[in-house]
Amino acid sequence: GMMTMKRSAQVGSLFAIISSCLLLASIVTTRHAAVITNEDTQLQQNDQSSLRRLVHPQQRIMTGRRLQEQPETNLPPRPAVKLPPPPAVANEVAPSRLNEEQKKQRIKAFLGGIYPHLDDDMLPKYLRDTMPREKLSVMDVWDVDKDIAFFWHIPKASGSTLKNIMNFCFDLKRAENTDGLPSMEFKRNNILNMDTTSPDGLDKSFEYREEIFSSGIDLIVSNYFLAGAALFTERHRGRTFTIMRHPIEIAQSLFHYRKKAKWERTYREDWNQITFKDYANSESYIGNWVVHQLTGTMPWVQLTDEHLEQAKNILKKKVFVGIADQMDETVRQLREYFGWKEKEPFCAFNYLHSNPSNTNPHPLIERGSETWNLLAKKEKYDMALYHFALELFAGQREMIRMVKVYRGGGA
Repeated sequence: GMMTMKRSAQVGSLFAIISSCLLLASIVTTRHAAVITNEDTQLQQNDQSSLRRLVHPQQRIMTGRRLQEQPETNLPPRPAVKLPPPPAVANEVAPSRLNEEQKKQRIKAFLGGIYPHLDDDMLPKYLRDTMPREKLSVMDVWDVDKDIAFFWHIPKASGSTLKNIMNFCFDLKRAENTDGLPSMEFKRNNILNMDTTSPDGLDKSFEYREEIFSSGIDLIVSNYFLAGAALFTERHRGRTFTIMRHPIEIAQSLFHYRKKAKWERTYREDWNQITFKDYANSESYIGNWVVHQLTGTMPWVQLTDEHLEQAKNILKKKVFVGIADQMDETVRQLREYFGWKEKEPFCAFNYLHSNPSNTNPHPLIERGSETWNLLAKKEKYDMALYHFALELFAGQREMIRMVKVYRGGGA
């Protein structure tokens, strides 16, 4: 009897030890699993961070027709204000939830859908340098008169006025869809009826670009920098110029214009139900549009100082800059740089001061106000690029003098 009781006690102790071990193993396993999960999450975050560091922005641009998928890191949260984003970025579906076709459509809408060949410096190959600052190539300068001007039209930055000046004062022919379906006809004075501003129009213009250049046009106009650059070829190179405006002024002007402009494809009737402050506070506000366009990055891509430096490099090397607040000097510089001849004295002056186009008076927010400061943060990179453009603008006079010397026009 005593032996039986002793064996029972030993078996009970053994079961207790085994149970304790199993419990301990369970606890350790659970904690280890939690550690592994946390480590996996951290590794994923590190991988995404590395991806942002390693992928050079320009490597997202194909040297051909289509743009591959871009990283989708740091996507913005759902908007607090129930304001849908502008039509240019489709709907409110988060990029991570889009299927491949939807993603392609969104990229096409924002960047234009066609992409230029790039040179060894990852710059559009068939856009001329504005002018080498230190060492001028005589042959390159003489080609100024043979190339096609490319006006990268930043919305609400005096573009409509400048287009009228180029048409009626300098007699320059350009492509622009004016009459339904595109056609190789001049439907209006100096206007070839081909669309170079919408993604679908750019697709068609890309197919007929040799015919477009052979039609005798002097100028290509597009809101898309990269897609517009893709139209040019080795035989027909482009010389690019743009008009820069303060980013916060553009934001205000666009907001008030697009809620009134029923004739525009970007018309937003729903914006009549909100204030500009609501719009500025919305997570769907798209900032730094100029840097995004120059670097070929979508709004869901987190911009960095690297993107800004890349945008500065493109602007400096490939884009002759005008400033919306200094249009008299801008037009003078463009005339000298491209060698445009004014049909009648004071024609451009009159358009600038007596007959500005597509103006849209609206209330202005106060510089230094809460909304202004908020937008200054959201437009951080475009603000820096704008101030860089002011420096370029101030330094272009010497470049123009050198061009005139090589043309034989003296200094």
